[in-house]
Amino acid sequence: MRLKSVVLGSTALLALMTATVVSAQAVSAQVVPARQDPAGFAATTPAAATPATGEAAPEDTIVVTGLRRSIQSAQTIKRDSVQIVDSIVAEDIGKLPDVAVSDTAARIVGVQVERGGGEASRVLVRGLPNFTTTYNNREIFTAEARSVALQDFPAGAVAALEVFKTTTADNVEGGLAGLVNVRSHKPFDFDGFHVAGAAWAQYASRSQKTEPNGNLLITDRWDTGIGEVGVLISGSYTRLRYLDSTRSNTDFAASDGTAVLFPDIQRIDYGSGDRQRPSVNGAVQWRPAPGLEFYAEALWQGFRNKVSDRELEVPLYDAQSYSNIVVQPGGNLAQSLTAVNPRRPDGFQGATSANTDTYQFAIGGSYDAGPLKITADVARTTSKFVDSVYSFDMAYASRQTVNAVFSGKSGPSFSYVNGPDLSAASTYIFRGFFDRQLIAKGDDVQARLDFTYDTGLSFLPKIEFGGRYVDRNSHFEDGNRYSPQEDNRLPLSSVPVTLATFHSGFPGGDPEAIRSYLTPTYDSIRNNIAQLRTLVGFAAEPPPADPLVTYSANEKSYAGYIQGKYEFGDVGGIRVDGVVGVRGVKSDLSIAGTSRSAGVLTPVVVGNSYTDWLPNASARIRFTDQLQLRLSVTKTRTRPDFSQYNPGLNVDPPGAGIRNASGGNPNLQPLKSTNYDASLEYYFARAGSVSGAIFRRDLNGFIQNYSLDVTDPVFGPIRVTRPYNSGKGRIDGAEAQVTAFADFAGLPDWAHGFGVQANVTYLDAKTGNPATIAGPSALSPIVGVSKWTYNLVGIYEHDKIAMRLSYNLRGKYLSNGGYDNGSRAYTETTGAIGRLDFSGSYDLFKNVTLTADATNVLGKPLTVTGTSVFANNGPIATFPRSVRYEESIYSLGVRFRF
Repeated sequence: MRLKSVVLGSTALLALMTATVVSAQAVSAQVVPARQDPAGFAATTPAAATPATGEAAPEDTIVVTGLRRSIQSAQTIKRDSVQIVDSIVAEDIGKLPDVAVSDTAARIVGVQVERGGGEASRVLVRGLPNFTTTYNNREIFTAEARSVALQDFPAGAVAALEVFKTTTADNVEGGLAGLVNVRSHKPFDFDGFHVAGAAWAQYASRSQKTEPNGNLLITDRWDTGIGEVGVLISGSYTRLRYLDSTRSNTDFAASDGTAVLFPDIQRIDYGSGDRQRPSVNGAVQWRPAPGLEFYAEALWQGFRNKVSDRELEVPLYDAQSYSNIVVQPGGNLAQSLTAVNPRRPDGFQGATSANTDTYQFAIGGSYDAGPLKITADVARTTSKFVDSVYSFDMAYASRQTVNAVFSGKSGPSFSYVNGPDLSAASTYIFRGFFDRQLIAKGDDVQARLDFTYDTGLSFLPKIEFGGRYVDRNSHFEDGNRYSPQEDNRLPLSSVPVTLATFHSGFPGGDPEAIRSYLTPTYDSIRNNIAQLRTLVGFAAEPPPADPLVTYSANEKSYAGYIQGKYEFGDVGGIRVDGVVGVRGVKSDLSIAGTSRSAGVLTPVVVGNSYTDWLPNASARIRFTDQLQLRLSVTKTRTRPDFSQYNPGLNVDPPGAGIRNASGGNPNLQPLKSTNYDASLEYYFARAGSVSGAIFRRDLNGFIQNYSLDVTDPVFGPIRVTRPYNSGKGRIDGAEAQVTAFADFAGLPDWAHGFGVQANVTYLDAKTGNPATIAGPSALSPIVGVSKWTYNLVGIYEHDKIAMRLSYNLRGKYLSNGGYDNGSRAYTETTGAIGRLDFSGSYDLFKNVTLTADATNVLGKPLTVTGTSVFANNGPIATFPRSVRYEESIYSLGVRFRF
């Protein structure tokens, strides 16, 4: 579908939605009884209730309660911002709609997420993952990364999540996708002493585990002899024991010796873990005099993840014979078959411990000296990630005849013909042991100084200028080793581990027959690591860092900006205002690593220095107090991650088939984009609006991973995956959204509590392959981007009851660009997936609320399809690649505020 038709379709949709809700303007002065306003928000709600400059306050009277108040606040942020911004504001202290901020982001128009382990993980804004993350408008990151994973922010500690789809010169330079700001509570947001918190039990249906979660906030403010002082401290703890269960085919198509093709391996994967996120933040504000304010802030975020993943791999190649072959209609692809005594099955039991600690400390202040306002902020961020990975590898003691199903309605599955006792230790032998330790560190000092000058000129009321300095360090080291043990034929009973079967997360109606088997326990592997290392001949210490993947980097950036806010008065009933500015950023990078040539290791230092000029121009055309059009043109850029620069190479341990390797690319250039945005917004009530947007991103140098098969002088044939700057690309897109409540005259009081939110996003995202990989080519889809995303939220809030039912549908997308080894090109596509979530609460007392939540209620599996295209007019083999069941999570709790 071309952008023109999308724009026309979005315009029609916008007109239809407007027609259905415009009558809400005519709401009468009927008063709908409101609940008692929860304590703690007296100082936070006025901004949401104040009309924009020059506008008359609406005459209708509406309910201002938890859900509606959060929608009203988010709408005001969007309406009054000079950027195009969408946000979600906590409806109460510690109450965003989800446990993790990444899940909250999935409800925002233009945002897509990938899920796993019971939460949203990879976040895309308008098709791109390249956005800057800030905490209270201050850049924040973890370890060697450029940003913070949004799921690392517990929703209970967040006041609002703001997604800036366009940025201005005064913002920290956003990435290609813009900027995501996480805003915490401050003591001056409240009118005095308050204690608020929540506690809830969280049950994961696949793992069948229940865990306690909670958050607590305490704040107060005082008038003292040195001025007004406020103090706030907030803590949050979340824990989830999750289990994702996957059955899959391999990505390679084998043959039975004739013309019939089939996947050569089938697998069962269980991704289970125990993930904990403790977090504490605090703030002190001091206002010694009107117009003068100082603050200090501190944040600690912890991440603890014990990953007990396991896999059973059943090869179908090297069989004595194949029988019972059922071929898919119209081709030569097998739908099912029996493989008689193929290569013996094998698998592993992992025992990974991943820990991150991130700290940020900041001090700053502001001084309003009449026409000139000065703000300053200095911050220090440190982050460390330590990951130890142990993999206990097993193999069956003998070959097994296998019935395999590759495709059809249910997708891949297998079973054994007269198979062994899977709970008996004698069925298995010890195959090998993998030992890895990864350490990543990052720190920075950042300082900024900003000035705002009120000129007194009607057409140029405000000029803003300032500067920012950042000195950033990053260090990464990774060491691993592997000891093959299969030739020793050691029975599992002779290895120092405890053996047990485990719980399977496959639902009752799933066709997978192999639900559980004997493996070492997570704790026994980690508690007996010294004995295991001795058994396989390793040194007692963790593996030393591999110089080929170790690097240290330093990056200094110097930024300065100037912008003016212009405004034109009422001309024929139309008012125009906006911002024009430019931001300049100079970056100096030095990265030290190690390269290898002909088996010789050589230290290498790569330096790079470049300057980016990032202009921005925007206009807001207000046709009426309710209807406005935004237009924006900006330039953005994103630096590559430090790991993407690393010249080293990391090669996986040997296994069946070609070995995989990965590394960085020191020749990468920053990603650049020129962005065009238009948004038409109609606000018909304080908590009611309809809007539509179109946008285009002209990309240059988009970074994607590509794989090449090469022959390495040390490792032999390997498949190397590295990042490359692709050619020019583009993203065309459109968004539409509507929010409305049943504020119609004549309805009974209880009916006014009904509301709806709906949004849709269309993306056409393509980029060219780098010439170093495939030569000049037509644009191809960007990996990980769905064309369509929908959100539909039904709301009911009246008296003591508040309920929200949310449905999110993400369309199919290219999930793996795959590889092309000359004889075969392979890609993977993830199918469309819908998700239904519920949130409800009941005010038991004035300040005590009972809560109930359910996520992923439908529990539909995520499906992936793999396609192989063979060279020389060969066949095209398409098979279901995997079927994955993810967690459904249910919780009951209580929220209090005093």
